[in-house]
Amino acid sequence: MNENDYKTLIITYQQKSFDLFSQVIALEAKLTTSNQFIESLMKQVNDLNSELESLKSKNKKTSSKISDSLNSEEF
Repeated sequence: MNENDYKTLIITYQQKSFDLFSQVIALEAKLTTSNQFIESLMKQVNDLNSELESLKSKNKKTSSKISDSLNSEEF
């Protein structure tokens, strides 16, 4: 290989390195965005699960009161 071949090789390596580096940055940005979205959805799921548990416990209390009323024959 002569000097021009080495220069061309180095330029090609530099271009490919820059391309790969840019792709890595873009993928990391997408990963960060996706992780933030997942965290947001997980928070919504947790909030909805808490609300569901709250409604279940209220429903049990209401059912218990109705059951007690029926058993005591107080209509």
